[in-house]
Order: sequence, then C-alpha cells, then structure tokens
Amino acid sequence: MTVLVRSATLSTFEVLAKGLGLDVPTLLGRFGIPPQALHDPDLLIPYQAFINLLEHSAALGRCPDLGLRLAQARGISMLGPVAVLLRHADTVGDALALASRYIFVHSPALKLEAQLVPGSPELVDVVFNIEHASLTARPQVISLALGIVCQGLQVLTGGRIQPQRVTLPHAPVAPPEAYRQAYRCPVAFQAPAATVRLRVSDLQVAVAQNDPHMKELALGFLEQLDSKRHALLADRVRRLVRNFLSAGHARHTEIARALSVHPRTLQRRLAAEGVTFEQLVDDVRKEQFLQLAALAAGPGMTQIAHILGYAEVSVLTRSCKRWFGSTPRQMQAQVRAGSAPR
Repeated sequence: MTVLVRSATLSTFEVLAKGLGLDVPTLLGRFGIPPQALHDPDLLIPYQAFINLLEHSAALGRCPDLGLRLAQARGISMLGPVAVLLRHADTVGDALALASRYIFVHSPALKLEAQLVPGSPELVDVVFNIEHASLTARPQVISLALGIVCQGLQVLTGGRIQPQRVTLPHAPVAPPEAYRQAYRCPVAFQAPAATVRLRVSDLQVAVAQNDPHMKELALGFLEQLDSKRHALLADRVRRLVRNFLSAGHARHTEIARALSVHPRTLQRRLAAEGVTFEQLVDDVRKEQFLQLAALAAGPGMTQIAHILGYAEVSVLTRSCKRWFGSTPRQMQAQVRAGSAPR
C-alpha cells in the first residue's frame, strides 16, 4: 500500500534546498514527486518518497539539520486546516486531543498521543509515531515532526510553556546544539520513542488565539473531510491518478494497492459506480492536458507527454485526436486563444 502525505510537508523545502545548491527538479524526479507538489499544498504524494527525499537532500547538501530547519521555517502552518483548528483550541490539552483526532488529514500514517510518564504523574509525553508497516521513518522526518510539535507549543501559548525535554529514537545526525536550539530544551537520543515531554499542568494553559467561532468552523470543515474518506470510489481514484500520473505509478495495480483493495475488487466497485478505471485515467489525462496547454510558458510536448504518463509524443497525439479531433499543438493554440472546449 502506498501511504500518502499532503505536499504541504514540502513547504520551504525548495528555498532551503536551493540555498544548499541542490537541483530541486532533479531531486523531485529521482523520487517520483511531481513538480506541482511544491506549489499545491493539498496534493498527495507518497510519504516514503518524501522521507527518502529529505534524507538524500540532507546528505547531498551536507545539511544534517535539514529536518530541523524545515520545522523552524514553517511550523504547524504546514498542517493546513488542522493548524487552523489547533490555533483556536481552548487549551494545550484540547489542542493535543484535536491533533490526535484529525492528524489523518495530513497523512493517515501519523499518530500523536499524550501519555502520562510512568512513576512521574506530574509529567506527560507527547508521543509521535509513523504507524505503517510499509514506511521506514528516518532521522530527518522525525526531527521535522518533533520540531513542528515544539514550535506549535510556542505559537499556541505565546511562549508561555517550554518542553521539559525531547527524546529521539536514533543517534544524533546533526550537532547536539542544533537540536537544543530547535527544541529549546534538553535532548536525549537512542530513546525508545520520539517524544516531547511536558508538565501535566501545561495541558491546562489556554491557547492564545482561541476563537470559539473559528474553532467551530474548522471542526465543521474537518468533519466534512472525514466523511469524504467514504465518498465515491471513483473520486478517490481520480485524485490518486492525478497525483501518481507523472511518476508513472498510475497503473491499475498501483492505485489498487494505494487503496488497499485487490485490483479485481477495484474494477468491480468502479463498475458498480458506472465507470471503468481506464475511463478515469483517460479523463484525468484529458483534463491535465488542457491545463498544461493553457500555460503561457508551460512545458513542451515531450514533457507534457511524460507528465501524462505517455512514453512518447506520438501516443499523446493519438489521444488528442481521439479527444478533440486535433493534434496537441493545434489544441494548444486553441486553448491559448480561448476557443478550445472546456
């Protein structure tokens, strides 16, 4: 199963990577991440691809604290609608409970929970975990996640509480001082879990920007997203095809794996909704072609063919003639002139 994460997790990556002298498009291509992921925060990308990208970039750019830098540059705002909800929680404890409930919006693989420290009833650990057998968590992504937790506590309380310590389940890959500066507290390595330790009394601290009306609006929006997890299968397939097409992973078996269903089950359930997998892929390609063709300084036809998952421009040409009765370049001219079919 391909586990996904919102591409907002790439926020500020391009700026930091370019500052390290890295070729961002080449890096994205190496790990099968579409370029539009840098600009569309709600695009879903393979989580393991992001983890691998982060580790490789840190090594290539000789920047062992890359994950820490990403966390400090963007913080909880990369969580999108979840961040809006947390900013308007009642207390820190309420914010943690809401984060635990709705973190699936960012990625279904993430888990965040508060656990009392055995033998120390005055302390509580905020435990972070990536729970999925197909994912391999690495130091950079763990550093990033705990950095977001610590930065979020600062933002939510206006700096009124400080973590007691942070624990990481790996050896330091960056200078220890980099961790202390990012987390603003002592750091322990080679620990059993990734945690941020607080006082139990910290959970009662009021959130600085709390607005009950905004909290209600954010909750309503997130509940809608929760219900959409059970929406029409065809809509979910379309979204996955859009995300995976340019990476070459939009095959029937790949999409079925991402949805955790057998390929035959996928075809059968789509047929019950009156559509086939092939029709959905064709519709997405047609839609994306029109969008790409409309860009004034957009990609060339060879690149468009690649983005749409075609091996050659000749295959794109045949599809365009079937869709519109015109060649790709003829359609591009019509789109830019505003006379093409929508």
